[in-house]
Amino acid sequence: MKARFLRPADPVLFLLALVATLGGLFFIFDAAYARSIRDNYGVLPREFRSQLVIAGLSILLSGVVMMVPIHRWEKWAKPIFWLSAVMVFLVAVPGIGMTMSGATRWIRLGPIQVQPSEFLKISVVMFLAAVLASRKAWPAKIKKPKDFADRLDRIWIPKLGRALPFLVVLVVCLKVEREPDLGTAAVIVATAFAMLFLGGVSQRSLVTIAVVGLVGVFFIAKLEPYRLERITNHGARWSAEHVDDVGFQTTQSETAMAAGGIVGVGVGAGRAKHILPAATTDFVMSTIAEETGLLGALVVCAILAGIVYRLFYLSAYSQSDFARFVLQGIACCLAIQASVNVMMANGTLPPIGIPLPFFSSGGSSLIALWIGVGIAQAACAEQPTLEERNEGHRNGWRNWRSRLSGS
Repeated sequence: MKARFLRPADPVLFLLALVATLGGLFFIFDAAYARSIRDNYGVLPREFRSQLVIAGLSILLSGVVMMVPIHRWEKWAKPIFWLSAVMVFLVAVPGIGMTMSGATRWIRLGPIQVQPSEFLKISVVMFLAAVLASRKAWPAKIKKPKDFADRLDRIWIPKLGRALPFLVVLVVCLKVEREPDLGTAAVIVATAFAMLFLGGVSQRSLVTIAVVGLVGVFFIAKLEPYRLERITNHGARWSAEHVDDVGFQTTQSETAMAAGGIVGVGVGAGRAKHILPAATTDFVMSTIAEETGLLGALVVCAILAGIVYRLFYLSAYSQSDFARFVLQGIACCLAIQASVNVMMANGTLPPIGIPLPFFSSGGSSLIALWIGVGIAQAACAEQPTLEERNEGHRNGWRNWRSRLSGS
């Protein structure tokens, strides 16, 4: 089974991503057209026109990406990560980085604005997949160290060397957090943690990473007073002093989702899109739920869940560790990002600026997502035959679980 230009190795994954992209275009138009007419930009909103062009380019780019064999992507994974990291740091260079709404997250390339942190998501997945695929198993039994120097030489330094790739990812994510973009940094770190879990990292190491991470999040939140204020006041967002201030976006989103009920108020009849400042990006789910109701929101979630499930399903039959980790990493990144966005829209979490994959407007995000789809297709191009898959089904859950954990 081979992937050719726009002839995917796995049509199901391709069609799910395509449906999500088309659905995103529809709701971006719906959420923006009234404001576009009001501001004399015409019937076709700028966000829609831009997303439509980028959607076409993204799919074409994905077609090119899927033609490259997965073993070449494994070879290029680390250089691609370092290139993405350099782009993230270039954002801070005067004359290269762009500042909008108090955040410096973009690089201007002529008429195009690129957000490097969106591409960092997929490059981190590839980087860690390459690291985990080449990593040797830690010895089950180690001779007891004679003294401190022996322990340092034979245990601590080797363990630090094994942890170094993850530490590098943390450093780059700290730069993303300083843009400031805590949401994207948190999604990347959570994705990396999930990949380490799936890669068979020991429970002790995972617990250590989790504890250090939680402490780090606390101190990072304290660095910016508005973040701590947003978190501490989130529970009181409906109070008179906060409802029109720090709680405005969340309370308006909750109101819209509640007003939608089961079937919605009708397409085009929503209210939230007229007052939410991020109606086509972070809070596009508010319009979806308000106008199409719980049923429409569940359909959107089902499409995204289908993409995630399909990636995990395909990972169970991967012919190489790198392909398996790439598929699992992309699935984790999508699942985490979509879950955070939905919980942000329904008030479970305070607003932290995370777009809904495929459905929110944003060129860099959509291009990065379709690059991920293309790489996943390249991984699927070396999948086993249908007969081999059926044999795997006969082996049952135990076989799937063992392949998922890499054991």
